[in-house]
Amino acid sequence: MLQLAWALFVLLLLTGTCAVLASGGKVHAALLPLPLLSGAALVLYGFGVAGALRLGAGLVFLLWAAVWVVGLVKLRPAGFAKACRETLTTPGIALFLGGAAFLWVLFFALQPMFTQWDEFTAWGLAPKMVVERAAFYVADPVNLKASFTYPATSLVTFLFQPFGAWAEWACLAALDTLALACAAAATALHRQRWYSGVLVFAAGVLLPYFFRDPTPGAYATQYVNAMADLPMAMLFGGTLCLYLGTQHRRGVFWLTALPLALLTLTKDICFAYGLIAAFVIGLDWLVRAEGARRDRLVSALLHGGGLAVVVVAAFLSWSRYTAAVTPTVDTAASVGSAGLSYGAVLTGGIKQLLGIGRDEKFAQIMAAMGDAFFTRRVCLLGGGAAAVLVITLVAAAAWLAAEKGAPRRSILVMHLAFAACFAALYAFHLILYYYNFSDVEGLALKDYDRYLTPYYQAWMLTMLCRLAHQARGKLGRGALGAAAAAVMVVFCWRGVPAAGFWTAADSLYTLRTDVETRAEAMNTVLDWKDRVLVLSQGDDATRWYYYRYELTAQVVNGFGGFYGRLGETEDRWDSDFMNLVESENWTLYDYKAVCVPDTLVAYMAEKDCDYLLIDRADDYLQREFSPLFEGGLTADMPATLYHFEGEDAEVPFTVAAVAESEVQ
Repeated sequence: MLQLAWALFVLLLLTGTCAVLASGGKVHAALLPLPLLSGAALVLYGFGVAGALRLGAGLVFLLWAAVWVVGLVKLRPAGFAKACRETLTTPGIALFLGGAAFLWVLFFALQPMFTQWDEFTAWGLAPKMVVERAAFYVADPVNLKASFTYPATSLVTFLFQPFGAWAEWACLAALDTLALACAAAATALHRQRWYSGVLVFAAGVLLPYFFRDPTPGAYATQYVNAMADLPMAMLFGGTLCLYLGTQHRRGVFWLTALPLALLTLTKDICFAYGLIAAFVIGLDWLVRAEGARRDRLVSALLHGGGLAVVVVAAFLSWSRYTAAVTPTVDTAASVGSAGLSYGAVLTGGIKQLLGIGRDEKFAQIMAAMGDAFFTRRVCLLGGGAAAVLVITLVAAAAWLAAEKGAPRRSILVMHLAFAACFAALYAFHLILYYYNFSDVEGLALKDYDRYLTPYYQAWMLTMLCRLAHQARGKLGRGALGAAAAAVMVVFCWRGVPAAGFWTAADSLYTLRTDVETRAEAMNTVLDWKDRVLVLSQGDDATRWYYYRYELTAQVVNGFGGFYGRLGETEDRWDSDFMNLVESENWTLYDYKAVCVPDTLVAYMAEKDCDYLLIDRADDYLQREFSPLFEGGLTADMPATLYHFEGEDAEVPFTVAAVAESEVQ
């Protein structure tokens, strides 16, 4: 309950801050939630680099409270109350605040949990570690397992959970709040055109469902998702919408830099997304700015280039930080198993695209990518070609509704810039499939829709925003209404999920809650400095990843292959998890670790393990390994944590904790 109350307090504090800052009339209130949230996350970023995250959170809330005090003094209580009323009746703010409060209350009631694989390997694990330990995971040896993630989602989560009490539902609600702030930025219109703001907000919120390939009957994770896809798409589109709402006011314009920096810190590919946004904004400034051509060019270079500098600075700051705090870990940017630099990959990929030394694998992937643009579903209407057609229709409607001259040129240039950058991004992903994936995964275009739909979504949101800004006459209003209605109709026709953030998903959490219950018993004994090897016979890695997420300890990787089974040689490879099997049965397992009692003990010593957790045993463990364990082992034993006493101990493993569970 405390977390919900705190979140609602943060929303209230944010709303009052927006009211005071918008009271002067220089900036539309609907534009402010996005830069304020982004700016708060960036303040946390700076303090996180310095190792003082909670101090940074305190400073953010003090600054917001100081804005309230200034507003009360400057406007007096009556004026402050009036500013708050005007802000709360602004469509974008009202929809943002109402939607965010609704999601926080709903998630508090339903308590949704993480369900996707990558949430346990990184995107959910990273914010959990940051909230619980108030430190960036890369600066903490415990958290190196999440070091490849970027910090933006963790920072936004920490803003709403600064006290160290972690809740998955609060993480999900925090990221959704950021997404709604991005949608609100598209609604910065005159009060008389409130209906346009409502339409574009509604369509923007539905875009994550519109750009997807739904599995019939599956649980929709669009707004119950800790991964970076939703924040990346919404920040990319929201930054462009924020820029469009600034109307080239020089002081207000630089608010765009805040979400742009946060976008860059969201995911590795967001370095490219950030530069694309800076490029598109620079081109649009060149078209829309007034004055002589040379003056416009200089102004466009200053503004677009300034934003590009922000992107590069944010990207380099995180790269330098991770390199500085993890000197023993390879943090250099590289691609694929060969460890090629990005420069080498781009050079080699461009040569392949031009047909210079093109090999068969690249040719096959290029053919698959060309075919996928038309056949692989990325939206409710079909493939990428259908998505681009829909976005182009919205852009055309905005162009027709706009006044002749600079407004029309601006829309055309922005749309074409988006298209050109998409073509470059598409080619870049082709190169990545060649260099960064196995032959099977590359030819199958693994996660194709997930990699590209954020771009389509941001492109569509930006064009909807442009249409809303031009929807002054009957033609424009009708076009905006038709576009928003089309998104809603297609969603209702083909995209309404059977279950989503509005429903309980208890059936998805059976294994999660089982592992969580067992881990709670183990955590009464464990500490973060402890190293634990987890064995769960018959596991496909799912339970292992759940334990790595749940245990307050360092979960040690296992191995595959043979260890000490073939004479004096060692023939094994690193693995995430392992099942112990007999040598004659190793072909029955996809993940094989042929191991005998002596080599298990040797491996525990080699990896400096403190504990061994047997989640699930089997007949092989019972028959061969029982003498090593206090009380012996049985195939149907409960999950048991054993302390490792050392190689020379008469009984190397002694019982430390036992967890009963009905699920086996």
